[in-house]
Amino acid sequence: MFFQARHLICFFALFLMSSCFSNENNKPSPFGLPVTYPVGGKPVGLAAKDMNNDGYPDLLIPNTGDNTLYFYEGNGDGTFKKAVVLKTGREPMSLAIADFDGDGLPDIALCNYGDNNISIILGQKDGLFKVSAKIKTGRLPIAIDTSDFNGDGFIDLAVTLRFNKLMIFLGVGDGSFKIGEAYKATGTPADLVAGNFNNDKYPDIAIVSNAIKANYIKLFYGNGDGTFQNPKKILGAKQSNYIAKYDLNNDKIQDLVIANPLADSITLFIGNKEGSFAVQPDLAGEKGPQYVVSGEFTGDKAMDLVVTNRRDNSISILEGRGDGSFIFPHYNYPVGPDPRAMAAADFNNDGLTDLALILHQRKLVEIFMRSHGTPDPIE
Repeated sequence: MFFQARHLICFFALFLMSSCFSNENNKPSPFGLPVTYPVGGKPVGLAAKDMNNDGYPDLLIPNTGDNTLYFYEGNGDGTFKKAVVLKTGREPMSLAIADFDGDGLPDIALCNYGDNNISIILGQKDGLFKVSAKIKTGRLPIAIDTSDFNGDGFIDLAVTLRFNKLMIFLGVGDGSFKIGEAYKATGTPADLVAGNFNNDKYPDIAIVSNAIKANYIKLFYGNGDGTFQNPKKILGAKQSNYIAKYDLNNDKIQDLVIANPLADSITLFIGNKEGSFAVQPDLAGEKGPQYVVSGEFTGDKAMDLVVTNRRDNSISILEGRGDGSFIFPHYNYPVGPDPRAMAAADFNNDGLTDLALILHQRKLVEIFMRSHGTPDPIE
């Protein structure tokens, strides 16, 4: 009798949790109940990438509170092996992943905010990692991205410094880098993304800033030789802290998405062939939108956006129409406290996009597996 009662209680608890994980309009969540894994103190970043070439996405999480980088190897069924913990420099803030030494294995460039440098961590054939070098950057490196900025076939780095600079480091092809040009990037740069935004075949860089009066993004158009033109301002931001590139309207031209946490909004910049952007009316957000990922989450084969909302402990799904516009109202679902970075990938190899989400206060990463909708392509 006690056995039956205990199982009834467990079933009722799961039912309540399932019911809670739905929006106020009773829209069922496209995700199952999350599974959590521990991470280090004050986790701030998250990347999902196949780091050992086994075909399954793995997780990388930098933790500023205890100066560590957690590596969770994916099993391909939605679960992960015990974390491998790497010691880093002080306050590892953000990371970028690419093959820096040409051995076919992904490597890591990690911004150590408190040490004013970048750690270059090379992937090894045994699935582990080796810190090969540290690159001095200048004061407070906060964001990083990669591309081949000078067309020599080697991966380069673009790094924003917290107060007023964009630094370029040109790859040599063996995992080492040489200093390129430094550019003024006033307005307290917060995040950047590299991409070809004016369709001239040369990589460009877009930066968002979160100074009080920073109501713009800055575009540095590349010359193809590792140098960049004077930045162009595009108005539309509001003390933004996050930027990403996606093709939101399926025209094969890169668009930009930014998060404005103090304005509780998301802004879209729809690109055209000439390299300019049409700024769309702000998408209303919940409290403190922090991070945005894309994927097909509603079963209609159109790209949607998922947003973490830091101040009300939720994620929002903005349902896309496939033409760069999104349906209002969006769907809002509760998650754990203080959600930060997020990554989308197919963790269990079923053709559906799943989510990994950082809970900053609880020192956890939550894994949400898709449970509804039709399969969607994974890039």
